[in-house]
Amino acid sequence: VTAAVCASPAVVFAHHGLLESSATCYPAPKFKELVGSGWKDAKAVVDGNVITSQGPGTSLQFALKIVEEIYGEAKAQELAEQMVTNRA
Repeated sequence: VTAAVCASPAVVFAHHGLLESSATCYPAPKFKELVGSGWKDAKAVVDGNVITSQGPGTSLQFALKIVEEIYGEAKAQELAEQMVTNRA
């Protein structure tokens, strides 16, 4: 799993060709442009082994998405409930 949040999906991942078909990042026009047509307006996006998220305000959903990908949906849901938050 490779993961990035905020501007880094656009600035680092897109620059190095690590984004395949879909991703998200901080929703500023200059970053969305770097991600290209695969940009999704979502709190967290999984595309293969790459997980991306939009910013500090989505960090819990980002973390839970990583947990889901590594440990499964049930574990992510359990943690979300314990943290009194929603999953992406």
